[in-house]
Amino acid sequence: MEFWRMYRVIRQRRKLIVAVALAALVAALIAGRSKVGDYSASATLQIPTDQQFYFVSSVGTTGGAAPSIEALGNLAVDLIRSREVAQRVIDGLHLTLRPSDIQSRITLARSGAANQLTITAKAASPYDAVVLANAVANTAAAYDQETQRREATLAREFVEKQVNDTQTQLRSAEDALVTFQQQHGPTLAAGAAAPGAQIGTLQADLQQTNFDLQETGVRLAAITSLMNTQQPTRTDQYLFQNPVAQQLQSQLVGLQVQLTSQLAIHTESYPAVQQLEALIKSIQDKLNTEVSKIVSTQQVLHNPVYDALAQQRIAAVTAVLALQAKREAVTRALAAQTQTLPAAAQSQMDMARLSRSTQVLSQELTDLQGRLAQARLREQEVQSLGSLTVLDQARSAEQSAFAGLKFKLTLGLILGLLGGLGLAFFLEYLDNSLKTPEAAERLLGVPALVAIPFHNPPFDEAYRMLRINLSAHERNALSNGGSADVVLFTAPRPRSGTSTVVFNLARAFAQRGRRVVVVDAAFAKPSQHRLFNVPNERGLGQVLAGDASIDDVLVSAERDIWVVPAGPEIAQAGMLLGSPAMADLLATLRRRGDVVLFDTSPAGAVGDAYDLAPYTSGVLLVLDASRAPRGIEEQIKLQFDRLRVTVLGTVITKVAPNLVDSYYYQEQFYRQLPQHRLLPAPTSSAVVALIVVAGLAAGMAAGIRSDERARSVAPGLLGAVAATVQAVEQRAGLADSRR
Repeated sequence: MEFWRMYRVIRQRRKLIVAVALAALVAALIAGRSKVGDYSASATLQIPTDQQFYFVSSVGTTGGAAPSIEALGNLAVDLIRSREVAQRVIDGLHLTLRPSDIQSRITLARSGAANQLTITAKAASPYDAVVLANAVANTAAAYDQETQRREATLAREFVEKQVNDTQTQLRSAEDALVTFQQQHGPTLAAGAAAPGAQIGTLQADLQQTNFDLQETGVRLAAITSLMNTQQPTRTDQYLFQNPVAQQLQSQLVGLQVQLTSQLAIHTESYPAVQQLEALIKSIQDKLNTEVSKIVSTQQVLHNPVYDALAQQRIAAVTAVLALQAKREAVTRALAAQTQTLPAAAQSQMDMARLSRSTQVLSQELTDLQGRLAQARLREQEVQSLGSLTVLDQARSAEQSAFAGLKFKLTLGLILGLLGGLGLAFFLEYLDNSLKTPEAAERLLGVPALVAIPFHNPPFDEAYRMLRINLSAHERNALSNGGSADVVLFTAPRPRSGTSTVVFNLARAFAQRGRRVVVVDAAFAKPSQHRLFNVPNERGLGQVLAGDASIDDVLVSAERDIWVVPAGPEIAQAGMLLGSPAMADLLATLRRRGDVVLFDTSPAGAVGDAYDLAPYTSGVLLVLDASRAPRGIEEQIKLQFDRLRVTVLGTVITKVAPNLVDSYYYQEQFYRQLPQHRLLPAPTSSAVVALIVVAGLAAGMAAGIRSDERARSVAPGLLGAVAATVQAVEQRAGLADSRR
């Protein structure tokens, strides 16, 4: 949009912009009263950092590590923002608020040292902000100390109860242990070597024997593999089939069984155990010697490496035989021991269980007694140290940068102006009426001869320009051998101002000494007889019907102006406009006047203009600038083109005065006509006054309770508004006097 068009829109809708700005000022004045958030005050709390001090939540818990400063700060924040503290503040200050309201008006932040917490309270006045900040700080400290004391006492009482219960359980366990010992004393003494322990030892021996046997088997396989890579010097076919070797192996198994049985009861230093171990060693040596003999009887070629491997294999085989014998002996002993488990083992197990229970309870009692001492110490510390401490009381409040009445009024004015401009351009965008002659020319493609403002009294210069343009067209037509003395005026819609245009144009021609004949052909709603103040007993309808002559109806209205009224309404009067009688009538009227102006009914409503147009020199379309085109204008133009009737141009009526440059510049030059407004001056002042009164009424109804600044600024604003209204009314009175 070009700058001049923007300026025109702003100038045209300036009253709307001013009204919106004033409304925004009134709204800012109403909103300018103090509210929550305009003032804030701060108080500081200190969180204890002594490592010997614990918060309530950790009292009575296991573990000796104290909470961190961060954890203590989070606990303090939760306590201050709790519903209980908010309710106590409400009760203490006798407020009519909810706890959630108090919670929304306070903010918490770390300040200075890590153990300092700042409480910031927001309110509508400095006093309320200071009182609320101090009340929240004091209430939180008192509530925290009370809670600490109560929780420390509960924690100590809880640990004391646990100590008493554990002592009772320990006495019961000790009594049960003593009773059991008295009842099973002989059995426990006889079974000093616990069968359960013997079974465990045998199982361990069996597991170790299996492991050794597996290891020896792996070593034997490795030796055999190496022997297969060497040239053999003897054969091993009969190594394990010798009767002597088999007898020695049986003896070795029996001795291993006896040794295992003895080890289950006695230690290795026991004489019987040592004797059995010596016999087993002797049998193993004999078995070794017997195997060597068997091997020596099978000698062939001598291979030292093979012989060394053979000796190792003999030792491995002997070890395998010994381990197999031991495994069999341990297995037998384990089976026998399991089947013959004595009753003493069960007694010893019961004894061990009772002993363990007594030991566990004793240890638990010791731990609880330590915790009880710690809980008593914490209870004393809470009594003497407390918890949260008010470090700094709130003494003054700060005003928010966006809370002042001056800021709100300035913001309201800026937003009002922007809103007014936006609304003005939005309405301009929605308004698709013609507005200007240029829009009419773009719509129909014919020249806009003149723009007539919405005015009272009429703007003579507009009709003077229309007369000049028609005279120029008349001269061009005469120079080309035609005629331009008969002009038909019609409009697409009713109430477009056709009759007014014809009336004022006739006067403009008469002022130049031209003889003008005005013919009122608008049979439906004739107007020329009222405008010229002539009788309407007979008129055009009667002439065309043959009931009267032109001399009977032609009336002299003013100097050089004659009027042919429409006459009384007759049936089918419009059909007579295209009759031969109309051609004769026009010939007569051309002789009587220099210019003949026809006022017809709207072409968009009836077809009278189409019947009459072929008899005229051209047609002028009267368009209402205040109405948006709906397509009928193009249809009328197309229909005249089909009839080969010249559309001389358009006359734009009801144009906004500030859009008619000639009207504006004439006012500036002569200073005789007032600038016209979108609304008449009394109406504009009434609208402004209504906005101001409505704003003040809303402010009074809302019960504005402003601070001293608001009370000092408000009268100035109201005075400025009153002065504006007075100036508008004075100018409206001056405009009325000029009219």
